[in-house]
Formats: sequence, C-alpha cells, structure tokens
Amino acid sequence: MKIYTKIILDKDNNYILKDYYEYKGTIANAMGIHWDYKSTRSAKLMEKQAKREKKLLERKLKRAAKSGPKKEEKSKPHDESVPISLESLTSPEKE
Repeated sequence: MKIYTKIILDKDNNYILKDYYEYKGTIANAMGIHWDYKSTRSAKLMEKQAKREKKLLERKLKRAAKSGPKKEEKSKPHDESVPISLESLTSPEKE
C-alpha cells in the first residue's frame, strides 16, 4: 500500500511530484496520532482551563501580597439630628 506524504498537481490535474512510501500492515497503525485526537480533546481542554485558572489565582495572590493588607475605611454614622440634604451628600469638603 502506498502512503502519500506529498502530492503536487498542475492545473490539468497531472502529477508534478508524488512523494510516498510503501507500507505493509493494518491501516489503523498507519493513522498514527490522529487516530485518537478527538477522544482526548475534551480532557486536554479541561487541563488547559485548570492551568489557566491556577495561573490567574497565583497572580491575584501575588498582587495582594505585594500591596499589603488592605485598610478598611470606617465611615461615621449619620447624625440623626442633622437633616439629609443634597448639599450635605455631594459637598467636596465633607469629612
């Protein structure tokens, strides 16, 4: 059986180059790595996704460690004796 590795045709479908080798054996063995590509594709995609998520988590942890502990801002409770107005909410000089 001839296994073609390269075929070049001209515009009239005449062979310019035929590169092949002779093979004796079962066709399943000749197919090689492409025989099971689809069956392992989903597993490879899951591995790739897990690797991507792990890398993202490591980046987040590294960034958090670099910036130090976060300081929480304490907000003052609103004084109930003072009425709420638009000016008191939007004032830039508000502390």
